[in-house]
Amino acid sequence: MARSSQGASEHPSERPPTDVSEGAQGGTPRGPADHQADDRLRETVVASRTVHTGHYLAVRVDDILTPEGKPSTRDIVEHPGAVAIVALDPEDRVLMVRQFRLAAGRTLLEIPAGTLDRAADGSLEEPDLAARRELEEETGFRAGSWEHLGAFWTAPGFATELMHLYLARDLVPVDVDRLGPDEDERLELEHLPWREAVAMAERGEIADAKSLVGLLRLARLLEVPAAVTDAPATGAAAEPGSGRLVSGSWRLGLGDFIHANAALVRMSRWATVLGVLLLASAVLLAVLGASPIWYVPMGAFGVLEASGYLIAPIVWWMVRRRRDLFEDTISIEADLAGFRMTSASGSGSQPWAAFRRVRESRGCFFLDTLAGAHLIIPHAAFDSPGLATFRRLLIDAGFSPDGVPLARS
Repeated sequence: MARSSQGASEHPSERPPTDVSEGAQGGTPRGPADHQADDRLRETVVASRTVHTGHYLAVRVDDILTPEGKPSTRDIVEHPGAVAIVALDPEDRVLMVRQFRLAAGRTLLEIPAGTLDRAADGSLEEPDLAARRELEEETGFRAGSWEHLGAFWTAPGFATELMHLYLARDLVPVDVDRLGPDEDERLELEHLPWREAVAMAERGEIADAKSLVGLLRLARLLEVPAAVTDAPATGAAAEPGSGRLVSGSWRLGLGDFIHANAALVRMSRWATVLGVLLLASAVLLAVLGASPIWYVPMGAFGVLEASGYLIAPIVWWMVRRRRDLFEDTISIEADLAGFRMTSASGSGSQPWAAFRRVRESRGCFFLDTLAGAHLIIPHAAFDSPGLATFRRLLIDAGFSPDGVPLARS
């Protein structure tokens, strides 16, 4: 994050205007979605004093009146603003930098970012220029295309930092006259496939706020717009799955299919009740001194029924007869309309309206058709971002993972 005294551009800045309450020093930059209708919630600054001035930050204490007229104080960190860049290379990998953060006490993996430079006359560097500079300084790459994804407050409870987020593409390495990082910065550059980076963010392995915002925004850009861009221009209903918001594939072997069907049986209250009754009856017979030839098989059947594995022989027989179907690789493409499944034996599309309930258990989705059949889709069919997208599609279609229908809007 270079903070050299680089002059500001001569054309008008895109930074939001400054809102300065009476008595405040330096003011607070107005965000991209300021709502004047919320004036009834506004706090009034009656006095302000700077208690610390650092290299590029200042800390002030504001005496304020709440909307009800009660006095209070606010500690404010004045920050010039910053930029963050989601840089995507030609192989759809995200450029990340690893660096030690003293405030966090650990090394973090982050997207490139940096603070806006302030010129000698006090003017601030434009975010568009700062983004290009920071990308080159921290990664050694320049981008051929840029897109401003918006701006967000990083910590509005105490800091004035407004961070601008950019998407950079068409990256090329800088071999001559490269801008380098600050002398006190030690950075390690990494190229991560964007889906892997998003999965790391969802697992908590990336814990930096701007990186979380940037990566999840990237996932939204790369996956969701297909629902609009792939819609047929004629106005005819799109074939379910043609939008391809998420895709995956799986192959269920004998053991996988048995475990999945056992989980399906366990979701039946009647199977649980029957299994418990058989087990209780076996215990009672044992207490009464009956012969083991009666209570041992009864207890075993009770355990198998309650666990769902009493169905295992039936499933084994089905797989044995049609092994070509059960061990075939199946692929799926899903969108807001439904999904399309393809295997070596054929393909077909199903709209979400063809299902009455969706349940989730033991690493599988169980989709109950209106005809009473059950379709099994394992979690392993998707990567982590894809699994999250598939769940969102189910919710949008009016289903919940626990099988309770949601209210359809």
